[in-house]
Amino acid sequence: MFNQERQTAILELLEKHERVEVTELSGHFGVSVDTIRRDLRQMEEEGHLKRTHGGAILPKRPGMSAGYTTRKKLHIREKSEIARVAASFIEDDDTLLIDGSTTTAAMVPYFGQFKGLTVFTNSITIASEIIGAFKHLKVFVIGGLLHSDHASTISTESELFIRRLHVDKVFVGSCSISAERGLSATEIEDAAVKEAMLKAGRQVIVLADSTKFARESLIQIAPLDPAYVVITDEGFSETLQARFAPLTAQGLKIVVAGRQKQSV
Repeated sequence: MFNQERQTAILELLEKHERVEVTELSGHFGVSVDTIRRDLRQMEEEGHLKRTHGGAILPKRPGMSAGYTTRKKLHIREKSEIARVAASFIEDDDTLLIDGSTTTAAMVPYFGQFKGLTVFTNSITIASEIIGAFKHLKVFVIGGLLHSDHASTISTESELFIRRLHVDKVFVGSCSISAERGLSATEIEDAAVKEAMLKAGRQVIVLADSTKFARESLIQIAPLDPAYVVITDEGFSETLQARFAPLTAQGLKIVVAGRQKQSV
């Protein structure tokens, strides 16, 4: 395993367990303790984690999400597969509204196959990647205060602009999804912007890897509307299926990417 692959795997373990220990990582990856310490030192310098005595934790304050760069390195394979399925909902000449999550960002490589797309996004990363790769697509960047942790504009100005939009399809990510509280986020401003996005499209498609389910964050965005489509990965277990069964019975569509496009 290369250093970068191991460090990405360490981030995924951190996301899942919230802390890691040097000795456990050494045994898990079959490398020396010194190698793990070098990994953690480099990752701390890059802002991905905070070292502690004998291990590391994610560098986030209570109620705050990990930074964009850190999140982009987590669950790469799952996000790519989710994005591929999400792109299958797009048609030529669609107008799209895309939020600044790392999962929606994974959709960008699939945009080139479509003609006449108009994309609205509050993500400077997504906007830059689209215009850099596909000159034939039209991109509008939603203005407002640029939030460094999200690499997106998240503010009252952003929300007000979005509330004036009515697009064909909205693609959003979520910090947490529960059957009881629906979609939720860690920050008030982000929740307000996402809520406005959910109301701005004829079809709403939520992208979330399976680790986001059965969790609740600080601020509720909106309940899960039966008209929504939710796309996740194969980690969406039978236990989770049972928990969300009352909502799917009402019409909510949950598509499990990689499981033969299965809906549950």
